Amino acid sequence: MKMLDEIIKRIRNLTHDQQKEILEILKTWQAGKQREHQRLKTKVDIDVVVGDRVIQTDAKDISAGGIFINTSGKFETNKSVRVVFSVPGYDKPFKLQGMIVRVEQNGLAIKFENITPYFKKILDDVIWENKNSDDNFS
Repeated sequence: MKMLDEIIKRIRNLTHDQQKEILEILKTWQAGKQREHQRLKTKVDIDVVVGDRVIQTDAKDISAGGIFINTSGKFETNKSVRVVFSVPGYDKPFKLQGMIVRVEQNGLAIKFENITPYFKKILDDVIWENKNSDDNFS
């Protein structure tokens, strides 16, 4: 049994008050962390369309909220992009809209836009599973 499955099983067997207590403990442990989604370091291949440019590269890390890609060149923040990539455990490639939110010397941070809760959950689940396994996400 995977660790997360066992944790969930044990939590379900707790009383409502015990579950509330566990939730407060988790909130305390995560206090001050700014990220809404789990982030996974990865080398997944990705195609990014920025204006009339197509960039074929790989990602440094990914979350259900966005992706950091390895690239160089001149880019501007607040530019719309289209990204296409595949993740293990999901047959179809993700084709998502995004916005460049940060430009660094070695890459771009892209925030996904208009991602449905369904796809966000798939990404979150795949990232969580890969983060807690010995498998590489590549």
